[in-house]
Amino acid sequence: MIGILLVLILTVLIFLLSIRVEFTKYLDEKYSELSFEVGFTKVDPIYGKFYTKATCLDDNTIFTISKSFRMKDISENYIGRKSQNQYNSKINEVFYGSGLENKIRSVTGSGNTTYENGSIYTQINIYLSNDVEPISVIKNILNVLRKNNISAEKIIWTYEKEKHVYAIELSSDEYYLTEKEIEAKVKKIK
Repeated sequence: MIGILLVLILTVLIFLLSIRVEFTKYLDEKYSELSFEVGFTKVDPIYGKFYTKATCLDDNTIFTISKSFRMKDISENYIGRKSQNQYNSKINEVFYGSGLENKIRSVTGSGNTTYENGSIYTQINIYLSNDVEPISVIKNILNVLRKNNISAEKIIWTYEKEKHVYAIELSSDEYYLTEKEIEAKVKKIK
């Protein structure tokens, strides 16, 4: 009985290692100029796929690679994840040394195209610290974004005040709004 169980476990491990080899071969062929490290293959029975995390050793981009149980096609999101990291890196770099770092809890950004210097952001999300005067901080953030030529279709600020959550949605076309005009756009979320 134990021998049969051991053979079964060993068979599953060998099969999962063969999927990992497929993932590695796929990445080596698709991105021949880059080096990757592929994690141990996992099984997702709910979505019917094999998957793992992979890391590009050249730029430290971590992404998911997967293959469905029924299809031979392998899917991965290396380019998208790399672009997302670049959008986030650039937007965080803008605030480094601005004096606003302690007024912002987090900043993330995304775009519809592969990141290039000067790319337009589809959306920037900014979460403010709880102990700030949000409207004046937002005005200062708008000035920093404008001075750094950051364009965005949507900039969403979220903050908490008096046990409620508020949000403001603007675009880079609204960089010159006054504090009063910004305040008029505040929406209470909860």
